[in-house]
Amino acid sequence: MSTVFFLFLLHLSLGLLAALPLVPARAGARFFKFCSGSSAVMTALGLALLARRHGPAAAAAAVGEGTIAAAAAFLLLTVLYNRAEHFGWRRPRGALLGGAVAAGVAAVVLGAPAERSGMVAAADLTSALLLGAAAAAMILGHWYLVVLDLPIAALRRLTLLLIAALALRSLVVGLVLAGPVEAGLAEAGRVAAGLWSADGVFIWMRLLFGIAGPLSLLWFVWKTVEIRSTQSATGILYVQLFLVLSGELLATYLRVAAGLPL
Repeated sequence: MSTVFFLFLLHLSLGLLAALPLVPARAGARFFKFCSGSSAVMTALGLALLARRHGPAAAAAAVGEGTIAAAAAFLLLTVLYNRAEHFGWRRPRGALLGGAVAAGVAAVVLGAPAERSGMVAAADLTSALLLGAAAAAMILGHWYLVVLDLPIAALRRLTLLLIAALALRSLVVGLVLAGPVEAGLAEAGRVAAGLWSADGVFIWMRLLFGIAGPLSLLWFVWKTVEIRSTQSATGILYVQLFLVLSGELLATYLRVAAGLPL
């Protein structure tokens, strides 16, 4: 389970950091520090859980040396980005953010099994995008209570990112469930056809919480943003985030335990 939590926290941290360029500077330094600080804490926690369960040497073997190295670089660059303003590094902040996101993407791609690297990497990257969009939108919704003149366009952009991320995530899951497009995915095809298996209930729960639930809320989120009802939008985004977190945690479990990149 330590590998599951490491990957889940890494995806969430990367996605949250990757969503920051869509937020205007008017949100204030505290918003960016909170998001980047949360990403750093979650990544450090994931690495610590992995090291405690397997030991420093065995942890590299569990997820790959490249993944550990890239995740450590992601953590370091995220911390530097978080503290850049404190040290007066205003110009390098953009480069630090870009470097952190690049290191996070590298950690995700390098963590995909070699035999199914394409499909697993696509599943992991879309998972990170969806988690980050849902988390960033919910946090930004709260920030309208802190920064009263924050333009609604900021939340609208993150809502569009959430819609795009959910569409891409649904596409990847659909490709897996449409049939065994790769060796080792026949089980997913059987479950999708309605034949239950040992992991079948988890797959249906993953689809319900992670795909169907968030899709059903998109229209409500968009309409509340359009009428500038940020408090209502934030309340719906709370539910949206809970569903996305539940679905993606189940997806990560199935990816590690059953080899299904859902």
